[in-house]
Amino acid sequence: MKVNWSASMMLVDLLSIQEEIKNLVDAGCTSLHIDVMDGNYVPNITLGLLDIQLMSGLSPIPLEVHLMVNEPSRILHLFNIDNISTIMIHPEICTHLHRTLTEIRKMNKRAVLVLNPSTPLSYLEEVIEELDGVMLMSVNPGYAGQAFITSSIHKVERISKLVKEKHRELEILVDGSISTNNIKSLYEKGARGFILGSASLFRNNKHYKENIQTLEEKITHLLTHPV
Repeated sequence: MKVNWSASMMLVDLLSIQEEIKNLVDAGCTSLHIDVMDGNYVPNITLGLLDIQLMSGLSPIPLEVHLMVNEPSRILHLFNIDNISTIMIHPEICTHLHRTLTEIRKMNKRAVLVLNPSTPLSYLEEVIEELDGVMLMSVNPGYAGQAFITSSIHKVERISKLVKEKHRELEILVDGSISTNNIKSLYEKGARGFILGSASLFRNNKHYKENIQTLEEKITHLLTHPV
């Protein structure tokens, strides 16, 4: 069972960042997910470049940077940092999407296309050869604590089917209110990467290891007791 458990770093205690990262790694997180918001594309502002540089230097696991900013091509060069493995962008805010994805891969970073709940899969079809992964937002981007959009389960299935039809091996990730209520269905439909936030990882008094184990048990049960 190979799963990418990615911790949403907008929810950590920045005053204890070194301890937080250690605890997340010890709990089984395989990457750190960093949301970069500009207060324009989404009505919120989160972690800045200095925060990211600090986390990069402290983390033994790779960082995934999710750019929720208008025209991300303008600032791609700022994230040419060794420990950043992945850069994620939204198609609606890229004037030249193909070019931007190509630039990400030239930086030796994984290029991931992010699809909002209402974003059509046609974007994915047009640039699928330039991708290393696709991430579905199962909430509207911008804030933590939103309710899971149940139609996301079917959309993951559609994405998985399209990826197989195109004979591509892409990581399928889901971001937004991942919990024990939906992890089993999302995994069953093809998702293998999960951004963990307030609905799963950062709850229960931040018992990170216990919270990830609870999610793993749901998937393990699916594998040992298939429907």
